[in-house]
Amino acid sequence: MTVLPDPTGYATVIIGDRPIAYYRLDETNGTGGVAHDYVGGNDGIYNDVIQGVTPGYSEIDPDPCITVGANGATGSYVGISSSAINFSGTNVSFSIEAWANGAAGQVDQSAVIAKGTGNNGGNANEQFCIDVNSGNYRFFVRNPRSAIAEADGNSGPDGAWHHLVGVYDSTAGSLYFYIDGAQSGSAPVPTLGVIVSSAVIGIGSERSGVAPVFDLNYDGSIDEVAIYDYALSSVQVQNHYSAAYGTGLAPFITRQPASLTNYVALPATFSVDAAGSVTPTPLTFQWNKDGVAIPGANSASYTIAALATTDAGSYTLSVTNSVGGTNSTPAKLTVLLPPTNPPAIPGLVLHLPFDNNLTDATGRGNNGTGAGTGGGAISFVSDGQIGDALHYSTITSNNDHTGSGIVTSSSYVTLGDRPDLKFGADIDFTVAYWIRLPVNYILNDLPFFTDAVGSTFGDGFVFAPSYGDPQTSFPNGAPGGWALSIIDGAGAGAGEYGSVNGIPGGGSINDGNWHSLVHVILRGAGKAAVTYLDGAVASFARAGGTTTGAAGDIDNTNGAAIGQDPTGKYPQPGSADIDDLGVWKRALSPLEAAAIYLAGASNHLSFADLPISLTIKRVAGGQVQLTWPVDFAGQPVGVLQSASNAAGPYADVPGATMPYVVTASGVTFYRLRLN
Repeated sequence: MTVLPDPTGYATVIIGDRPIAYYRLDETNGTGGVAHDYVGGNDGIYNDVIQGVTPGYSEIDPDPCITVGANGATGSYVGISSSAINFSGTNVSFSIEAWANGAAGQVDQSAVIAKGTGNNGGNANEQFCIDVNSGNYRFFVRNPRSAIAEADGNSGPDGAWHHLVGVYDSTAGSLYFYIDGAQSGSAPVPTLGVIVSSAVIGIGSERSGVAPVFDLNYDGSIDEVAIYDYALSSVQVQNHYSAAYGTGLAPFITRQPASLTNYVALPATFSVDAAGSVTPTPLTFQWNKDGVAIPGANSASYTIAALATTDAGSYTLSVTNSVGGTNSTPAKLTVLLPPTNPPAIPGLVLHLPFDNNLTDATGRGNNGTGAGTGGGAISFVSDGQIGDALHYSTITSNNDHTGSGIVTSSSYVTLGDRPDLKFGADIDFTVAYWIRLPVNYILNDLPFFTDAVGSTFGDGFVFAPSYGDPQTSFPNGAPGGWALSIIDGAGAGAGEYGSVNGIPGGGSINDGNWHSLVHVILRGAGKAAVTYLDGAVASFARAGGTTTGAAGDIDNTNGAAIGQDPTGKYPQPGSADIDDLGVWKRALSPLEAAAIYLAGASNHLSFADLPISLTIKRVAGGQVQLTWPVDFAGQPVGVLQSASNAAGPYADVPGATMPYVVTASGVTFYRLRLN
């Protein structure tokens, strides 16, 4: 028998609210050791976690915590096999609580706590889960058909501790998600109730549907996990958060605001993480611009939905409570006017303006060829977003979206099997285009641009409309949105559906208007894709797989196509207009994605390539000076690297800025790294 110490402070408050399981995660007994349940006997087992990490969740509690998923490790979690923790049916209520501290940039489905199996394209069965999605924390459940009901948070991992509570309240008919004591999201409970599950509960990870290990790891620290068989009230949640900081702790800032640069009409958000006692009075916040308080800016974050030039300046946040106050460091906001010339963006390998031809404007010869069946032929429309645009279409024998018919007429573009469109297993790349879909265009994923046979989830890359009705045909569908998938020959990778139906950061594209999409595909373990819709980061739902970065070699010999798959036989009826398709063999920055949108939206301008070169010249004192191009925003392009011989290996030059001056000594080779 293990005798646990009497609880004090925060633990007393938690136990007073009668959890059925409570894990302080303060043991130091190694892999295979017991993670004790302080209240219910539902002990867990440690698996490859770092124990005894300090500080834990609170500045005033010396109790340590655990770190999971360090440096992208998988199989790092606490496993709880107890059948007593099981919520299913239509009349259940429960609450899940944890403290978590992870770095920004977590991949989707990084699980803080989950019971069930993650998504791999159709067999997801989480009964409950708190994880990361589109950069933010979320709480969700699945119904017996695996359809998801989720409450999305408004913040995510950022290097600071956050109190996370998911509440499923069948009586109120809602699920709620709280971050740091405040409600952050809500959603209706599923009418079919919660799925039955006998799965192991994972603290710090969950298993994807195709993985033999717990591979969807959170990367960070976790502490004070509690599970309740009833719905916590908002007052109880606030009391739990308050208990972590006592009554005598002055405010302190754990994450300072970052300086921002963006274009007029696009959004900008400053945010800060602060902690301190919230009783007897809560933390109060006041954002200031150039030393003057901003009316109504009274939370830990401040968003300007559409920037104006007058918004440029220096921003700070003042935080106070009954004990004292503190100020953040200043953050500078720079506001740019829309480009008046085509933004020059390096790394461009394909550019099809579609100005009444299919010529590659880069001069690299990646020209398109018009194709069609059944008398179909491509055409150009004069009201493109930037000059002319390409129109494509497909008609099928039964003209429905089941895929059971055959193509009877089509018009599309083939690009052939181009080396410039080969991305292997590790090449980051970006695809940008303007798209105009017919009004209310749904239940169809006729590709925009692909080298896969079929559409989403084919081997290769696919950019298409999203397919499916979330209430009927496909539980993760998002009709009216965009979709992408990056899948290798073994089926590894992921597919994503852009969020619609009012989800923050998402939006439909089937309104008959032109929309800019920029897809940045990051390769390698722990990396993911980022999509910009009309210049801003778009949220999405995982439609299958794990992450796009999990895909290995995605190259094939199909060739690429626009408006159909490479065979021209994909039986989905539909049509669209597409303009100014560009491909870069590098990851574009947020500012570059914004520039593409603003140049086209404000001034009907396209983009251009920026040739890269290093210029070396002698200067005084036996020194040499290296210079290289600057981008459209006046920033030097790339990172300077050096090596002792031409073949490398090359390494970044520490602290190198442009122009870079160095004393001539021996032989050194230099180059620029674009990513």
